Amino acid sequence: MSKHSILVALSGSEQSRNAAELAWFIAEKIDATVTAEHIIDCRSVWELLRSDKPGFIGSGPYVQAYDQTMESMRSLSNQLLSKYEAIAEGKKIEGKVITKEGNPVELLAQDAKDYDLIVLGHAPSGLRAVDRDFNHYIRRSIAEGIAHESPIPVLIVQSKPAVWQGMTIVSEMDHINIQYIRSCLNLALVLGLTPKLEFWATGVREEKPASFKKDLLSELPEAKGIDIEIDCFEGHAAVSRQDLFYENKAGEAGESFFAETLFVLPTRDIGKKRITVLGTAPEDFIVSLTLPCLLLWPEDHKGFKLTEERKNELITTNHKKQSK
Repeated sequence: MSKHSILVALSGSEQSRNAAELAWFIAEKIDATVTAEHIIDCRSVWELLRSDKPGFIGSGPYVQAYDQTMESMRSLSNQLLSKYEAIAEGKKIEGKVITKEGNPVELLAQDAKDYDLIVLGHAPSGLRAVDRDFNHYIRRSIAEGIAHESPIPVLIVQSKPAVWQGMTIVSEMDHINIQYIRSCLNLALVLGLTPKLEFWATGVREEKPASFKKDLLSELPEAKGIDIEIDCFEGHAAVSRQDLFYENKAGEAGESFFAETLFVLPTRDIGKKRITVLGTAPEDFIVSLTLPCLLLWPEDHKGFKLTEERKNELITTNHKKQSK
């Protein structure tokens, strides 16, 4: 693509509004178009109303109820898209709005292939009063599904973040993907964020930190001068680190740090499953997420590329800003 593009999964929730505003912010930084896509989940409506076989009153009333419900949902969709368009145009955001009917996770994952980033809101589990047994049947979070199925980076937005100051790029010391790290560094450069590389070690790799950093910089020279931290844990990487994402006990100072830092976690396929650096499936991880925002980055994604000319231009601009 000659220009970057962002896909926003649009709904009427507060989290979706936060996601849209964050997508507009990023679009201005990376010169991207923004497409807002609203999916009417007709499947869930039908699952709620249908019967396998007609019983006492036959299928007619249920079909009628389905048609009436869908008509109401289409009306709400039109209002939602009209409001979004009005605000986006006021911000001079280039893009379009589209609406579809079907399985939201399936359709968004298919459409995501044509974009560089998908942004969507997600209500923290504490804000969803729906019983979990019922939730997995009809109200399973779309973000949970997209986190597993999306072929492109996914930015999960739970609350309105503060202005980002830094980006923490997480990786495993035992499993390093240079393309993933380079893409994240490029994105941090475009967004004007101070990057930090954080490697989680399990003890499987016996290489000493100094030697590891030397080898890393030989493959990734652009990481020179960047803060590189190596944390060692017993057992599986990040077992001792889960409280950072699952339960914030750091107090106000910690909360401020989390709000001002964009965390990036890599995901990768193992057989038919996709896992995070925590060793868990992305959707299971998202359920208990407490960070305001999180960027999940599939390691097999083509990457976020910049020309050397553009990269040098951004480095010069960022240095000038930091020196002021």
